[in-house]
Parts: sequence; structure tokens; C-alpha cells
Amino acid sequence: MFRTSIGACAVTATAVLLAGCSASTNGGTPTPTQSSSSAATTPAATVNPSQSAQPTSIDPCQVVTASEASSLSGANYSTGEEETTSGGGKECLYGSMTTNVFEVLVAVASDPATAQADWATEEAKAQSELNKGLPSGVNVTVNINDTNVSGADKAAVGTFSATISGTTIDGSAVYLLKGAVFVGFSDLKVGGTAPTVSAMEGEASTALGRV
Repeated sequence: MFRTSIGACAVTATAVLLAGCSASTNGGTPTPTQSSSSAATTPAATVNPSQSAQPTSIDPCQVVTASEASSLSGANYSTGEEETTSGGGKECLYGSMTTNVFEVLVAVASDPATAQADWATEEAKAQSELNKGLPSGVNVTVNINDTNVSGADKAAVGTFSATISGTTIDGSAVYLLKGAVFVGFSDLKVGGTAPTVSAMEGEASTALGRV
């Protein structure tokens, strides 16, 4: 499964970030405050070929290395935690259970045409994924825009921000399609500023060269 988007990454990382935030605030988990809106200026680019995904041996922790993730996020990651998704894709999580989480996901469709079709089909679903997965009352802003990255057949960049009980979460992400291979990586940070879109784009070509 490619099943990733700024929303899906935000759901995963926000849960981890909240746990990290809880650990740094005397054990009290922040309670989401009520807010008036959840806004997205454009649909999030995402890919989810759940019927066509293939197992992959690509190591996401080598697609974006610990040193590269550290440089982008301003953290000091030693190693990443690698997991296999239900569809056979792989993800690498740096900074699990901290307030600065960097996630890398790699997945492979059955063929490039299917990957292209699934990217387009799933593009409109990202906001519903976000709204369904995040805690109620969280004030969220998402921006996703198509971009051009050398070596990519399709590419998009995104930014994410949320406020939970007065605590801000800031994020940025890149989504890439190369043939049948999807690569996505994102950083979400509590109480700080995520990497710039240009910095994430700068890493994108390097990451693509490893798949």
C-alpha cells in the first residue's frame, strides 16, 4: 500500500508527538481544545494502490538516512525504526516517542500505470483521511502543491500545522512517484518549525536515486 498523505503522516506522527509531549509535561496528555475550523487550501496528493501493492525490499532507512533526517529536522537521530505495512511497503520512523518525528515510507505498485492511476484517484481523499484520523477539536491547516523534482514522474510538497491545547505542531513533507515506486517523507515537530519545503525538495532527488 502506498497509503500516505500529509494527512496520514500527520495522524501517525501526531499520535507519537502527543506521547512525546506528554512525557515532557509531567505525564499529562494534552487535551485538544475546541476550534472553529479545519482548513485545507488544496487536496493532498496521496497514493493508495491497495489492490496492487507489491512487497518491497527497499530499506526506507537508507532512502533517507539518519544523518540526513537529523540535518533536515534539527534533531540528532542515531537509528530509525523500520516496519512493514500491511501491503508490503516499508516505513522508517526516526525520533519515535519524541516531539520531533521524521517518517519515511516506500511502497511499490504492480506497475507504473497503476501507480499513476492510483495517485490521481487517491488525491481527493486526503482531507477526509485527515479529518477522520485526528482528534476532534484540533485546529488543522494543510497545504499541498504539485511540484517538479528531478527524476520523479510525479511530485508534491506539503506543509501541516495544528494547535492542541495551545501547543503547536508544524510539519512538512514530500511525495514522489518514480515508475511504480512511491517515496514519501515528512517531519513533524512540537513547539518548533519543520524543515522548509525547499530543504525537503533538496533531499528528494537524493532519495529517489536510492530506489
